[in-house]
Amino acid sequence: MTLILNNDHVQRALSVNECLAVMEESYLEQAHSRAVNRPTCHSYLPHSLPNSTYSFKSVDGGVGKYGVLALRVTSDVVQEQELHGSVRLEKLPLAGNGKFVGLVQLYSAETGELLAIMPDGFIQQTRVGVTSALGMKVMARKDSQVLGLIGSGGQAKAHYRYMTAVMPIKKVKVFSPNAEHRKSFVAEMEKETGVAGEPVSSAEEAARGCDVICSATNSSRPVVKLDWLEAGMHYNSIREFETDLDVLNKCEVIAIHTQFGGIQHYQPPGIDDDMPGVRREKPRDWSKYPEICDLIAGKVPSRTNDQQITFFLNNVGTGVQFAAMGYCAYKAAKEKGMGQEIPSEWFMQDIKP
Repeated sequence: MTLILNNDHVQRALSVNECLAVMEESYLEQAHSRAVNRPTCHSYLPHSLPNSTYSFKSVDGGVGKYGVLALRVTSDVVQEQELHGSVRLEKLPLAGNGKFVGLVQLYSAETGELLAIMPDGFIQQTRVGVTSALGMKVMARKDSQVLGLIGSGGQAKAHYRYMTAVMPIKKVKVFSPNAEHRKSFVAEMEKETGVAGEPVSSAEEAARGCDVICSATNSSRPVVKLDWLEAGMHYNSIREFETDLDVLNKCEVIAIHTQFGGIQHYQPPGIDDDMPGVRREKPRDWSKYPEICDLIAGKVPSRTNDQQITFFLNNVGTGVQFAAMGYCAYKAAKEKGMGQEIPSEWFMQDIKP
């Protein structure tokens, strides 16, 4: 049978400790060549709305230990918008009655069977937050107690949730441009995690006096200034676009998520490369920086003293993340009787592909 889940099922099925443990084990598998990733691909078509583009994204990866491979796809209309002086990319909810389309398909690496289909929304936020938390676990000072968090959206929630679970964080200072939103965000996350939060009025105020700074935004411009980084700090960023990459020259210990780096972009021939809503990374040689899986596996060293500034760039998503979190959701949902099972035969054929 193939299990069909919705985001509510996924959210109720996932546990913080299990997600951290399975993702950490998946990175160990990757570090020892027992996992596989295919780089992310984006395909674009022009859209009728102003400053907008249709974007189809796909990425896949598998983990040997868990015997699964996941394919994640999104089908989006993306629009460039300026908000609070920052250029942001906003996905427009044009599907159905104001919905988005993103799916994770989980396959058995033993039989090839389609095990589950689930939305990517909560898994997408979770896989980024879990990876950042594991990066902090191996790179930040062990006595880190204050986290400065820039952002108050879904990604920021996941980072508050998982970063406070792996370190003895006692307070999270939160900044986002909307004062009411950051206030309600702090109240919600304090209640969920039991870790005190403090809404603050600027990104600099969030960063000053912290042990760890985390930016989790949708900004197309850097949100952290380099002179805010002090001796002993750990800095985590989830996007190249929100980061002043001169930080690579300032930090003593650096890790990235994946050396795949560049996303593969495809668009119709003859269309201007500057399509709205298309963010292209600058060509970079990421191979000089270790991947976080190698730090987790102890194959490369992390910080060697409490004065070093460390930096983890969660630069590009990978299929292994979706395989790990998809496996967690599938396993727990099966155990708890969640979701709807349908015949796997609906996705099979007797014609050899």
